[in-house]
Amino acid sequence: MNVEDLRIVANPTLVREHALEKMRTAIATGLYKPGTRLVERELCDALGVSRTSVREAMRQLQSEGLIETGARRSIIVSVLSAEDAFDIYTLREMTETIAIRRLVEHDDAKVLKRLQSAYKAIVKYAGKGDLPALSEMAGTFYEEILDGSRSKVVQETGRQLLKRVSYLRLVSMGQPKRVEAGLEEWEAIVDAVAAGNADRAAETLGEHIRNSRDAIVASLRKQELQTAGA
Repeated sequence: MNVEDLRIVANPTLVREHALEKMRTAIATGLYKPGTRLVERELCDALGVSRTSVREAMRQLQSEGLIETGARRSIIVSVLSAEDAFDIYTLREMTETIAIRRLVEHDDAKVLKRLQSAYKAIVKYAGKGDLPALSEMAGTFYEEILDGSRSKVVQETGRQLLKRVSYLRLVSMGQPKRVEAGLEEWEAIVDAVAAGNADRAAETLGEHIRNSRDAIVASLRKQELQTAGA
């Protein structure tokens, strides 16, 4: 994603939603990396929207934990510590394994088909080496699992956690051999769901999330040590 991609052309009633989604994507793809200061005027120019729309979008992003108040009341993209990431992924494992068990129990062929389609897209983007698109589709894969639970509480909790780690997912995929291992894990998850095996589905999904967590935590700890030693 580039700054030029932020420009919004839409019906005025949809401007706020578009601005919010564009900013979420900019953070998720690393256009605005953790710690980056967000300047309201610059965002207005990039998005082509009013200050009111930008402020409303930023309030929502702050409530989601994607941005936070920095030094001198500046607004920055949230910085997650290794401990934060560990906790978020641990909660993800709890939430998403509940979701996939319920998904399997509901035995909905349409849900399985959407999950399989998301997996096929993941394979396609992995083959192209398109990590941003791969990361975005992986997010769609997890959202399909949450939606398949048919639980509003599970869906809302899970989506909130996914938003917090959107950029970290891209970091994880950049680790050596992580994409290759991830492809095997996603395939095992889909196979377990297709077989109607709830225990196996929860087991494979839990292992996948833990492996992603470990890759991310290791990367963040390395960065923290480098920063501390600088």
